[in-house]
Amino acid sequence: MQPFFALLTLPAVSVLVAPGPEDGCPSARQVSAALSERAPGVLDARGPDSGSALTLVLPPPGTPQEPSFSLIDQQGRLRLFRTLSRPGTTQVRDCAALSVTVAIIVQRYLQEIELPEAEAAGESPAIRVAPPAPAPAPSPVVPDSPLRAWARWDISLGISQRLANQITGLEAYDLRLSVARTLGARMDTGLLVRLWGGISGWTLHHWTGGRGDVTRIPSGLELMWRRAASSVELQLGLAGLLDCWILGARAQTTVHWDTRFVLAGALAGGMQVPLGRRLFARLFLDVAVAGWRYVYDDLSPGNGTIFSTPRVFGDAGLALGMSLR
Repeated sequence: MQPFFALLTLPAVSVLVAPGPEDGCPSARQVSAALSERAPGVLDARGPDSGSALTLVLPPPGTPQEPSFSLIDQQGRLRLFRTLSRPGTTQVRDCAALSVTVAIIVQRYLQEIELPEAEAAGESPAIRVAPPAPAPAPSPVVPDSPLRAWARWDISLGISQRLANQITGLEAYDLRLSVARTLGARMDTGLLVRLWGGISGWTLHHWTGGRGDVTRIPSGLELMWRRAASSVELQLGLAGLLDCWILGARAQTTVHWDTRFVLAGALAGGMQVPLGRRLFARLFLDVAVAGWRYVYDDLSPGNGTIFSTPRVFGDAGLALGMSLR
């Protein structure tokens, strides 16, 4: 009698599939068809104002992350979130098979929250069905809100080149580590905050009676708007950059260290490409204007500038990283 009870109780908790574009894999239409076939009466097609207990939300197509879906109740609480294996292709049969998987998971979830309540009370499930309750967590960590479900951390390590006439040698290249956090309840669009820091190589400069090494310690804070285009995520925003310039001057047997700080504002852009389930590559380009600059001159007659920081410069580079939730 267990299967018969399931069919009787499932209609008490209706499911509304949130509408979506036809190019989703699976699409909302495919998931609705799969639910109608496996659990007749569960699907609620009357619209978002019909009082459905649960709403099934599919991510929009073109997101770089793996396929997933969630069930949200009338109070906006996340009742179920599942991540699915990405199909080998986006052909109709593969996406349809993925929609059947979604329907099976939803059917089993509804059975788990309904049948135990009805059987424990000794009543017919057709007469009384307990209100929906959260299903036991199948994993140690279950998102408790849509915001937490879609948000991610990006950690990456990259190399960058400083583009300016005043920058030469290894001082033009820096190694940087960055940590980013997405903001917003959607996977395909929203904001991103990135904090990064690094260190450059060094360049040897000579002047009358001495020489010195120049190195640079760059850092930055970026606020980016992101948008998924197919499997690529485009990023554009503003950044604040802070450079620490260190000059170690040597004259005969003495060494003098001189440190200067330069603050700059930049227009930052990037393109993040997935390399698998979690890994990604990110190309980035910044165009910056410094608030001030420093110039070191050789005071000997007939000699000019030894070293100077740029007023306008660019940073271009490549980073490899991993996305975490």
